Amino acid sequence: MQQTITKILVNGIVQGVGFRPFIYCLAKDMNLCGSVQNTPNGVEILLQCDESTVDSFINDMEAKLPPLASIETIQKTIYQTESEFTDFSILETQQGSSATKIPADTAICDLCLDDIFNPQSRYYLYPYTSCTHCGPRFSTIQNLPYDRDKTTYKDFPLCDGCHDSYTNPLDRHYHAQTVACSSCGPKLSHSFAEISQAIRAGKIIAIKSQNGFKLVVDATNTEAVEKLRRRKHRPNKPFALMALNTQSIQEHFAEVTTQQDELLNTTIRPIVLLKRHSTSTISSSIAPHINQLGFMLPTTGSDYILFYHLLNQPNSSSWLNEAYNLALIVTSANISGESIIANNDEAHEKLKDIADLIVTDNRDIAIKSDDSVFHTVIDKNLPIRRSRGLVPQSIQLSETLPNILATGTFLKNTFCFIKDNQAFVSQHIGDMNSQANIEFFEQSLEHFQKMFGLKFDGIACDLHPDIYTTYFAQKFDLPIYQIQHHQAHLAAVITEHNLQGHAIGLVLDGFGLGEDGIARGGELYHCDIDNLEFNRIGELDPIEYIGGDKVAKEPWRMALAVCHKYDLEIPNHLKEFPQAESLIKLLQNDSLPKGKTTSMGRLFDAVSSLLNVCHINTYEAQAAIELESLADISNIQYDTKSVSFKTNLNLKKLLKSIIKCDNISVASNLWHSTLAYALAQWISNSAQPRNIKNIILSGGCFQNKLLLTETYRQLKEMDFNIYISEKVPLNDGGVSLGQAWLGAKKYKKGE
Repeated sequence: MQQTITKILVNGIVQGVGFRPFIYCLAKDMNLCGSVQNTPNGVEILLQCDESTVDSFINDMEAKLPPLASIETIQKTIYQTESEFTDFSILETQQGSSATKIPADTAICDLCLDDIFNPQSRYYLYPYTSCTHCGPRFSTIQNLPYDRDKTTYKDFPLCDGCHDSYTNPLDRHYHAQTVACSSCGPKLSHSFAEISQAIRAGKIIAIKSQNGFKLVVDATNTEAVEKLRRRKHRPNKPFALMALNTQSIQEHFAEVTTQQDELLNTTIRPIVLLKRHSTSTISSSIAPHINQLGFMLPTTGSDYILFYHLLNQPNSSSWLNEAYNLALIVTSANISGESIIANNDEAHEKLKDIADLIVTDNRDIAIKSDDSVFHTVIDKNLPIRRSRGLVPQSIQLSETLPNILATGTFLKNTFCFIKDNQAFVSQHIGDMNSQANIEFFEQSLEHFQKMFGLKFDGIACDLHPDIYTTYFAQKFDLPIYQIQHHQAHLAAVITEHNLQGHAIGLVLDGFGLGEDGIARGGELYHCDIDNLEFNRIGELDPIEYIGGDKVAKEPWRMALAVCHKYDLEIPNHLKEFPQAESLIKLLQNDSLPKGKTTSMGRLFDAVSSLLNVCHINTYEAQAAIELESLADISNIQYDTKSVSFKTNLNLKKLLKSIIKCDNISVASNLWHSTLAYALAQWISNSAQPRNIKNIILSGGCFQNKLLLTETYRQLKEMDFNIYISEKVPLNDGGVSLGQAWLGAKKYKKGE
């Protein structure tokens, strides 16, 4: 007798997330016969039933998905067969390259957390506890399809108890490839009693997490924090913090809005920038001269067990939700300027002079990644660093495009590749100024190529000829598209929001080589998106400087250049620099070759130094960040008479005004708010005559919360549509997405 079978092919994040047992249970609940199977083309579901029942099944499937699953496409095929299903079953995975997506690493779920602190559970106080709803994925998958023998858990055969859970379709550990317990799973080299005792004693601990080694220190112990700064050669850059819960953060350390609370508790578990309490018990050395703290919540069972021991193993059933005056520095373990360390031998070699105790385990990390970082601005959750918990999630494109690799840029590097109608941006690689980061870049790209079976049609890179990513792109025997830095910034926003037609785009950042060889960073564009034309229609008034790359490290140099440019009186504190007098004379020498820049990032540096806030950048954007922290955002005031612009934005009058301010907080406020007013007016004056309503804002300077908020607000009041990057960072971490899209469009166009 002929049977009607419906084949449903599902694609998306549907492997490694409990999707097959979910389908099994759904089919059983509906008394359906058939099967479910992982295949190279996606998850294949066969149902023996009528069409209306199939439709009901699909509706339920979409409405009741497991927490980590997401569906992108569903294809239905109906056929007749002599074979008859008598039950519903889960079939063995078909081998071959997979069309399904790799899930990101996610925070431990509540059910696994309950198991960890349940003395009757097999997973009691076991740090690697996970299930199909949570745990490591990206960091442990070595190849597809996602089965245990293709993960870093392949060396840990299941014990009888874990095997029973793994093979029971009704158990949430069914085919959870990272399921393990203390009898059969990975083990730490030290006990949590030893680790917690060392932290209490003010020691620096390097501990291996699911995505790389972290340095852990008691954040309330100033002496320990200062020791970490000395050993890391990190005098001022803020450290990331971890607290047990948002109740602890809110009561003892920082303000937490409802939006920030929700973001902190997502499965991404990012670091979120929060406003510091004036009464915070956190050491002032954590984030010197800054009014924000970067907090995250525990991500793994290991994190929670560490807090459990540091809090002396509380007996209360509600201890996980109580507020404690305990916070830890939890920062990437690395040598300054290099990527996070993930290998045990490398940890012992490179961290021996930093950490007092190095805690390893016997589980390999397939691919390492730093923690993601967010801040909340204009009611949006904006990524500053897109990495763990988000990668390798894709960005959906509006059309199928050629498969293009984009190599990113020098700072905050990521790479991106387009595969059909999706763009995949890599984890944060870092600055391409060390051999370690270059190797990390190449290893990560090789890993992605292996996982996705990538073959590229072309390659896109930065316009700058002297950075590694450009050199790397030139090694391929493929069409190369060199994309100007600021056009790539704009293209990233265009890609994410599927913009068409015309837009006015403003990019403010520290550096991007212009087609004319000038160091640019304050660029106003008319974007003809459909024709891929980006015409610069304005720029920040160019400023000549002397010192080459030193100006980015030493803001006092840029401050003197600004004084020379606008004939400003040089503040006394700048005259005290030993080289100041000679530098002024060099600037005054018209016959001497000088650099020229339109960079808003360098102008922020100059203002910070002019106001005697910061003269040396020990980390990127330090001067600008400290300047922003001084502004009183509760009293926004701006001076509409102190800015002028035609094609270029001239801020001479504003600079004169802020130098005369006796109060630094007032001066910082005046600078930020008036600059935002000037930017909004500058954009409007360019958009209105062209009858353009779409405005794009991009570049690292727009990570300045006050500047973005005020510019956005004023443009909104003028009835413009404002677009910014929300899925990738506004900084250079998002450039690779724009490069990839522009390269793919140019390839498709035949350029």
